[in-house]
Amino acid sequence: MNFCDANEAGKILCCSDRTLLRYRQQNKLLEGIHWGRNPSGKVLYNSVLLEQLVICNGDVTDPEHQRFIERYLSDRPENQNLKPGRKVL
Repeated sequence: MNFCDANEAGKILCCSDRTLLRYRQQNKLLEGIHWGRNPSGKVLYNSVLLEQLVICNGDVTDPEHQRFIERYLSDRPENQNLKPGRKVL
């Protein structure tokens, strides 16, 4: 996974930390997709999705961005099919 802190995310989106917070509050950046928290509570951003969001002019509803999110989610380990005989831990 390619996660970054607010400083790096701000550079990707060309905005301040405060703007990132506002984007999160306004659901322009979606929790669990564009950002999340590590076990200590620090907010981390998915740099790959942020870079792709820039390509879509910041529109989270852009069909291309939605397809990118779907691919991202389907590639996550918890969404992979288990091989026969494997147990979930």
